[in-house]
Amino acid sequence: MPIYLCGAAQISAQQPLTDAWLTAPEALPESTLVRAIDPPFRSLLPAAESRRMGVALKRMAVVADSAMAEAGLGETDAIVVGTGMGCVESTEHFLDALCRQGERLLGPTHFMQSTHNTPASLLARRLHCHGYNATFSHEQVSFDQALYDAFLLMQTARAATVLCGGIEEVTPTFHILLRRMGYVGHAAQVACSEAAAAFVLTTQADKVMQAAAPRAILADMCMGHLPPTGDTAAKAPVVGHALDAMLGRHGLTVSDIDAVLVPNNGYAAYDALPDSLLAQHLPHVPQVAYKRLFGECFCASALGLYMAQRLIERGHIPTALVSGGMDHNMDCSKDYGQNSAVAARRLLLVNHSMATDFSLILLTSSSHAL
Repeated sequence: MPIYLCGAAQISAQQPLTDAWLTAPEALPESTLVRAIDPPFRSLLPAAESRRMGVALKRMAVVADSAMAEAGLGETDAIVVGTGMGCVESTEHFLDALCRQGERLLGPTHFMQSTHNTPASLLARRLHCHGYNATFSHEQVSFDQALYDAFLLMQTARAATVLCGGIEEVTPTFHILLRRMGYVGHAAQVACSEAAAAFVLTTQADKVMQAAAPRAILADMCMGHLPPTGDTAAKAPVVGHALDAMLGRHGLTVSDIDAVLVPNNGYAAYDALPDSLLAQHLPHVPQVAYKRLFGECFCASALGLYMAQRLIERGHIPTALVSGGMDHNMDCSKDYGQNSAVAARRLLLVNHSMATDFSLILLTSSSHAL
């Protein structure tokens, strides 16, 4: 059954709670860490509630409120959230207090807010949702796992509406650890950043199709595991086979894809898998490297989905976003909004986690439903 994305919101390195980045994107600063641009929380959240929240929780609450308001459905049957590391700032506060106070007289607040499932729990309390609630934490496919869970819930009719979110917080201390791990900080790699995004998915077509603009449909998705050893580029045929099988279920081929949103971040070792996939299976399909706008983090794919959804609703992809790979010379001062070189009717979102886990997400326009 069609699954509509009828509400979405983001807080990222681009301007929050707006789609201004489509026509006037912010150029990422020349830094290895770029924090998200926060909206005015004071005007968006009750003061008494906001004081008890860390930054990550504030972001999750705001994007969820905005997505639910845009969807206009009133309530949700389930809440699913993906996060790589949860509320890092609260975790640091808790561990710092643990060290300073010799493991005695610790307040419970920072501990309660540092667990990975805190954002999903917060949303359930604020939305009075007593249904299914789950959190997925699987590094760079954390959000993908959450979205896949929401997809299965709705395909099996266990939920008609699901609020799906992705949240990632990167503090300066955590950024140091990520650099030591070799996850970020490489030459030519995009900056490490943060992400907060929320989506309302529903099968209630009668309520969704009242909108004049085309709606994005989550047509299909698949996930898989790749052997942890061996040449990264040699794993591309496995992903390609999964892609062909997914498209075949709908009578499509790669020629039916208008564009593919790739997770390329400029680091050659990381980009080897998507580059090989594109060269072998999607050689003539336009590419959009969304991380050049939003940066790199464990839940960057949530922002990739946000971009795909907005592009489908607009019906075209601005020329500046289309490239043959990474383009660090994008002119962020130019308005590309009226230049529609590429149609956006069927988009493929590709993601992977260190070439060991991958996901493929197929989005279509409601006017080109499968």
